[in-house]
Amino acid sequence: MCCFTQPVISVTNTKIFARPGKDEHQFVVYRMQLNADKNLAMVLPIPVKPGTGEQGVKFINLKEYANFFDDLEVGFPRPVPKHRMTLMSGGPQPASTEMIEVVQVGDFEASFVPTVRDFSRLDPIFQLPAGIWNKLGDYKNSGFAVFKLKAGHQDVHPMAFSFPRRNAHSLFFPTVHIHDGEVHPIA
Repeated sequence: MCCFTQPVISVTNTKIFARPGKDEHQFVVYRMQLNADKNLAMVLPIPVKPGTGEQGVKFINLKEYANFFDDLEVGFPRPVPKHRMTLMSGGPQPASTEMIEVVQVGDFEASFVPTVRDFSRLDPIFQLPAGIWNKLGDYKNSGFAVFKLKAGHQDVHPMAFSFPRRNAHSLFFPTVHIHDGEVHPIA
């Protein structure tokens, strides 16, 4: 579901929400529980519209709305099993040499990296091993939402952002999975 720049002990209870926004934009909200020995970054490749610059992705602070996914579930009650119903009947050169902006979003720092080659403009903690995107086909043409996370066992508050999507007629859900610096055939 995500890519980490350092090995992780565990990632559990991942929840992802996506919806279209105005015009060609899309919103993504991502939540997880994380346990890691070191500070690291989570990288989400996103299919941005070609030419999207560094300011093209807007990060949204949901620190004060940690129960975002709980509230969503209220709108989708789980069906009651029938047996209970009766009881209940009731690598190349970067595009620029300037460092990419890092913004504070709740408990973490975030950046938008427009292309693979722009990763060199971030602190090394935000970077995956060289050549990793070449192994992932179409992701090498993506932009990247990057979130710097702290070491330790934590329930990460929802991370949210909007972006101008490449295909205005489909929603994107981040599903590429790298937790140890390697691309595996099955995750």
